[in-house]
Amino acid sequence: MNLSVTECQILWVVGAAERLATLGMFGGDVPLRIPNSRIELYLELDEQRDLLFESNFEIYQIFKGLVEAHQEEEIDSEDLQQMVDLLVEYKENRTELVKYALSYAFA
Repeated sequence: MNLSVTECQILWVVGAAERLATLGMFGGDVPLRIPNSRIELYLELDEQRDLLFESNFEIYQIFKGLVEAHQEEEIDSEDLQQMVDLLVEYKENRTELVKYALSYAFA
């Protein structure tokens, strides 16, 4: 099954948010998860994440849309921006972000 670029971007954002939540960076659970049948596809997309987005603003738009569609109460714009900043950092500087998260998890 071929996915559109937008569908691939959404899949990557959901997967990245799920992983950040697992690291304790989102302070809770995310409402969407990558189904087991799509994990391999997510991993393939993750390898190409630098090519998947023309700008980080696309990540903001996608994440904001997902939050608005699945959040019962409105999220603070500063909280939303911080979460998007973490997604961008996960995309661009994952090693340092994961080291940081793990240093607090095992401290």
